[in-house]
Amino acid sequence: MQITKEQEQILNSFKCERLSSNAINGKLIQSFFSKRGSALVSYFKQFGLREDTDGSTTYYIIKTKDNEVLMFFSLKCGTLFEPLQDEGKVKQDFQRLLILLQAVENANGDGSEAKEANEILTKYQVGDRISIEDFNKLLLRKMHGKKTFLEQLLGDKAKEDNDKILRVQNTHPGVELVHFCTNDNMQEKWKKYGFGHTMGETLYWKFIVPKFFKVQEIAGCEYAFLFAADLSEDGTLVNYYDVALKFEKRQDVGTNKPFYDFCCEFMCQQVNQMKDKRKEFFDNFNINDDDIIV
Repeated sequence: MQITKEQEQILNSFKCERLSSNAINGKLIQSFFSKRGSALVSYFKQFGLREDTDGSTTYYIIKTKDNEVLMFFSLKCGTLFEPLQDEGKVKQDFQRLLILLQAVENANGDGSEAKEANEILTKYQVGDRISIEDFNKLLLRKMHGKKTFLEQLLGDKAKEDNDKILRVQNTHPGVELVHFCTNDNMQEKWKKYGFGHTMGETLYWKFIVPKFFKVQEIAGCEYAFLFAADLSEDGTLVNYYDVALKFEKRQDVGTNKPFYDFCCEFMCQQVNQMKDKRKEFFDNFNINDDDIIV
């Protein structure tokens, strides 16, 4: 069942503010407490206001109309990428193609070279599924592609006098959800609202997700991503980010991982898909009487 008007009124009474936009916020966050995120809270209190002011990381707090801080989160720009073909592997493939081309040339000859060549071609089932001529054309096309790739890669390395550049196949603009923490001191009050959803999940879909859409209004943004600092044995936090916030562990894209996030797990989701997920969350905010709970 959809979120009710009364529930919407409660959520709409909350305020999401940039930390540095209101002088009182610096004092409000001093009472913020999180047992599980104590290190995160300590960093937030010590460096949050400075980083938000200089623009290196934007910090936000979500608070009630009575200025009680429910949670804080922070965002910064980042880039995801699809990895480039491994240079060493491309060179190995190139050498393999040379061997196959030589085998094609020797296949119609005599003696041991022809026998060896036909054994190589038999391994690739040439003759049954594809003719020698077509196979030769295929090899030449593949060789040309790999040769072009190596020439462009080596040419770019020679031209660019910076060995710190990581060359990738494609890049994807994104925004990182750097910090995400709820206030333990407000958990009892949150229960009284009777939402049936955790504070973090509800405020994420209400206030945080629209920030990614806002970024898309001024710059390209394909992905939202984070590094989950999950120290539990059963992956509780990763599972929470997956089930409640819809982040997933992807193998086809990656990003740069700073020392700060070592031992954390990279998770991401596409921003355009978040629009439908957000609508679905609020369309099914309440449990119907005939819903089956497993």
